[in-house]
Amino acid sequence: MATPQLTAIPIRDGHIAKVLVAGEGKPVVFLHGAGGLKWDSYLDELAKTYKVYAPFFPGLEGTSGSNELDLRNLWDVVLYYYDLFDLLGLERIDLIGHSFGGMLAAELAATDSRRVNNLLLICAAGLWNEDIPMPQASFPEDLYYDAQSPVAQAAMAVPEDPDERMKFFMDQQLAMAEANRYLWPIPDKGLRRRLHRIRANTCLVWGKHDKVIPVAYAYEFQKELPDSQIAVFEESSHFPQLEQLPEVLRTTLTLLAPERYEEVGSSS
Repeated sequence: MATPQLTAIPIRDGHIAKVLVAGEGKPVVFLHGAGGLKWDSYLDELAKTYKVYAPFFPGLEGTSGSNELDLRNLWDVVLYYYDLFDLLGLERIDLIGHSFGGMLAAELAATDSRRVNNLLLICAAGLWNEDIPMPQASFPEDLYYDAQSPVAQAAMAVPEDPDERMKFFMDQQLAMAEANRYLWPIPDKGLRRRLHRIRANTCLVWGKHDKVIPVAYAYEFQKELPDSQIAVFEESSHFPQLEQLPEVLRTTLTLLAPERYEEVGSSS
């Protein structure tokens, strides 16, 4: 697996953002979920074809947090990301978001529809329907279809060194705390009212057995995005991009460069 470059970006008034960058070519931005950012096999494969930018959410990896940046609501976060894209020289982008990052990606694509060419939402948060209850998931086991599989075991692995282990768990708690500022008490902050503004080619990727955000929410998104495609993957939960890597990667590349790949597959 390639080692991405950790790039520190001065934002304003001495505050710092950090971004993992790898690959060459057309820019693709990946926004991570509430559990934090980990450079994984999905991002590594994308970086073989594209230049991948994966920013840390404010407050993570030693970056300036929401309080320091005076981010008071989701709108402030959206503007923060557009400021960061400007500093990175990213005028028009392809955007991928997973879970909480999918909610942010959808907000970004709705806010300035001209800047996002293609949008891939993986098990995205952001909508709420009382008729589709959220499961009482057990973490981290329920993030995966088979928690005993090699993929899940590798993803859930924690450092053996006691100090590194302590840092690992503290980082995870910090990541959840920062995300929950914008997810609690329910993840619906009015996104449904804004989805119609999205002009990007959009694909909704979901694990058929998602135990965190049920697959029914893919169709909730599609109600507001009637031109979007849905790709549902068997034997996967909240991380289909890891549990069904080849198929999700092909779906991703099909969206980003349809002239080079076949029609989106493994969908239902």
